[in-house]
Amino acid sequence: MARTATSFEELGNRVAEELGALVPLDGMNIGLIELEDYIFIDAYVRGRNVPGRAIGHRRTLADTVVEAGMKAGGGIVIGEASPKRLLERFPRLQSTLDTGSRSMLTVTLESGGKTVAALVPASTRFSGYNHEDLEMVRSQVRPPSSDRAS
Repeated sequence: MARTATSFEELGNRVAEELGALVPLDGMNIGLIELEDYIFIDAYVRGRNVPGRAIGHRRTLADTVVEAGMKAGGGIVIGEASPKRLLERFPRLQSTLDTGSRSMLTVTLESGGKTVAALVPASTRFSGYNHEDLEMVRSQVRPPSSDRAS
Protein backbone atom coordinates (compact mmCIF):
# COMPACT_ATOMS: atom_id res chain seq x y z
CA MET A 1 0.00 0.00 0.00
CA ALA A 2 1.30 3.45 -0.99
CA ARG A 3 4.91 2.31 -1.33
CA THR A 4 6.32 5.12 -3.52
CA ALA A 5 5.03 8.35 -1.98
CA THR A 6 7.36 11.36 -2.09
CA SER A 7 5.81 13.21 0.87
CA PHE A 8 3.88 12.36 4.00
CA GLU A 9 0.81 14.14 2.59
CA GLU A 10 0.98 12.06 -0.58
CA LEU A 11 1.40 8.89 1.49
CA GLY A 12 -1.59 9.81 3.66
CA ASN A 13 -3.74 10.57 0.61
CA ARG A 14 -2.87 7.23 -0.98
CA VAL A 15 -3.55 5.29 2.22
CA ALA A 16 -6.88 7.12 2.66
CA GLU A 17 -7.93 6.39 -0.92
CA GLU A 18 -7.09 2.71 -0.62
CA LEU A 19 -8.69 2.28 2.81
CA GLY A 20 -11.76 4.26 1.69
CA ALA A 21 -12.41 1.54 -0.88
CA LEU A 22 -12.46 -1.05 1.93
CA VAL A 23 -14.15 0.62 4.92
CA PRO A 24 -16.26 3.73 5.63
CA LEU A 25 -13.85 6.66 5.77
CA ASP A 26 -15.18 10.10 6.64
CA GLY A 27 -11.84 11.14 8.06
CA MET A 28 -8.43 9.83 8.99
CA ASN A 29 -5.53 10.86 11.16
CA ILE A 30 -2.00 9.53 11.03
CA GLY A 31 0.22 10.44 13.91
CA LEU A 32 3.77 9.81 14.95
CA ILE A 33 4.32 8.47 18.45
CA GLU A 34 7.17 9.48 20.73
CA LEU A 35 7.13 6.96 23.55
CA GLU A 36 9.86 8.77 25.48
CA ASP A 37 7.61 11.83 25.92
CA TYR A 38 4.38 9.74 25.65
CA ILE A 39 2.95 11.98 22.92
CA PHE A 40 1.11 11.71 19.62
CA ILE A 41 2.07 14.18 16.87
CA ASP A 42 -0.42 14.85 14.07
CA ALA A 43 1.34 14.13 10.77
CA TYR A 44 -1.63 13.76 8.38
CA VAL A 45 -5.33 14.60 8.61
CA ARG A 46 -8.06 13.91 6.08
CA GLY A 47 -11.62 15.12 6.55
CA ARG A 48 -12.83 17.35 9.33
CA ASN A 49 -10.11 17.97 11.88
CA VAL A 50 -10.41 18.99 15.50
CA PRO A 51 -10.12 22.80 15.67
CA GLY A 52 -6.66 23.85 16.82
CA ARG A 53 -5.00 20.61 15.76
CA ALA A 54 -2.77 21.53 12.86
CA ILE A 55 -0.16 19.22 11.41
CA GLY A 56 2.57 19.01 14.04
CA HIS A 57 0.16 19.37 16.97
CA ARG A 58 1.46 17.41 19.96
CA ARG A 59 -0.70 15.85 22.65
CA THR A 60 -0.43 13.27 25.38
CA LEU A 61 -1.25 9.64 24.67
CA ALA A 62 -2.80 9.26 28.13
CA ASP A 63 -6.49 8.27 28.08
CA THR A 64 -6.69 8.26 24.28
CA VAL A 65 -7.94 5.75 21.71
CA VAL A 66 -4.35 5.45 20.46
CA GLU A 67 -3.13 4.49 23.93
CA ALA A 68 -5.94 1.91 24.14
CA GLY A 69 -4.87 0.51 20.76
CA MET A 70 -1.29 0.24 21.97
CA LYS A 71 -2.37 -1.54 25.15
CA ALA A 72 -4.57 -3.91 23.12
CA GLY A 73 -1.57 -5.04 21.13
CA GLY A 74 -1.90 -3.00 17.98
CA GLY A 75 -5.45 -1.83 17.46
CA ILE A 76 -9.01 -1.40 18.66
CA VAL A 77 -12.51 -0.68 17.36
CA ILE A 78 -14.33 2.32 18.89
CA GLY A 79 -17.96 3.26 18.28
CA GLU A 80 -20.32 0.64 19.60
CA ALA A 81 -20.95 2.72 22.72
CA SER A 82 -22.88 5.97 23.03
CA PRO A 83 -20.87 9.21 23.02
CA LYS A 84 -21.47 9.48 26.79
CA ARG A 85 -19.97 6.03 27.39
CA LEU A 86 -17.07 6.79 25.04
CA LEU A 87 -16.29 9.92 27.07
CA GLU A 88 -16.32 7.91 30.28
CA ARG A 89 -13.63 5.66 28.80
CA PHE A 90 -11.77 8.36 26.83
CA PRO A 91 -12.17 11.73 28.58
CA ARG A 92 -10.14 13.55 25.89
CA LEU A 93 -12.43 12.41 23.05
CA GLN A 94 -15.02 15.23 23.21
CA SER A 95 -13.33 17.44 20.60
CA THR A 96 -13.24 14.49 18.17
CA LEU A 97 -16.91 13.69 18.79
CA ASP A 98 -17.68 17.37 18.13
CA THR A 99 -16.41 16.90 14.55
CA GLY A 100 -19.14 14.29 13.95
CA SER A 101 -16.96 11.19 14.24
CA ARG A 102 -18.78 8.32 15.97
CA SER A 103 -16.65 5.29 15.10
CA MET A 104 -12.90 4.83 14.82
CA LEU A 105 -10.32 2.19 14.25
CA THR A 106 -6.95 2.62 15.87
CA VAL A 107 -4.10 0.73 14.24
CA THR A 108 -0.64 1.16 15.71
CA LEU A 109 2.47 0.71 13.60
CA GLU A 110 5.78 -0.63 14.85
CA SER A 111 9.38 -0.40 13.81
CA GLY A 112 12.30 -1.99 15.56
CA GLY A 113 9.97 -3.51 18.15
CA LYS A 114 8.44 -0.24 19.34
CA THR A 115 5.28 1.67 18.45
CA VAL A 116 6.16 4.62 16.21
CA ALA A 117 2.88 5.71 14.62
CA ALA A 118 -0.86 5.20 14.58
CA LEU A 119 -3.48 5.29 11.87
CA VAL A 120 -6.98 6.34 12.96
CA PRO A 121 -9.71 6.04 10.30
CA ALA A 122 -13.04 7.55 11.40
CA SER A 123 -16.67 7.33 10.37
CA THR A 124 -19.71 9.44 11.22
CA ARG A 125 -21.73 6.21 11.58
CA PHE A 126 -22.39 4.58 14.93
CA SER A 127 -20.91 1.08 14.87
CA GLY A 128 -19.22 1.98 11.60
CA TYR A 129 -16.50 -0.61 12.07
CA ASN A 130 -16.13 -4.13 13.38
CA HIS A 131 -13.22 -6.42 14.23
CA GLU A 132 -13.07 -7.79 10.68
CA ASP A 133 -12.53 -4.19 9.47
CA LEU A 134 -9.76 -3.77 12.05
CA GLU A 135 -7.98 -6.89 10.86
CA MET A 136 -8.42 -5.91 7.20
CA VAL A 137 -6.93 -2.45 7.81
CA ARG A 138 -4.10 -3.93 9.88
CA SER A 139 -3.27 -6.33 7.06
CA GLN A 140 -3.22 -3.47 4.55
CA VAL A 141 -0.94 -1.13 6.49
CA ARG A 142 1.50 -3.57 8.05
CA PRO A 143 4.35 -4.98 5.98
CA PRO A 144 4.65 -8.73 5.55
CA SER A 145 6.57 -10.27 8.45
CA SER A 146 9.66 -10.77 6.28
CA ASP A 147 9.80 -6.97 5.71
CA ARG A 148 9.45 -5.97 9.37
CA ALA A 149 12.42 -4.58 11.22
CA SER A 150 13.48 -6.57 14.25
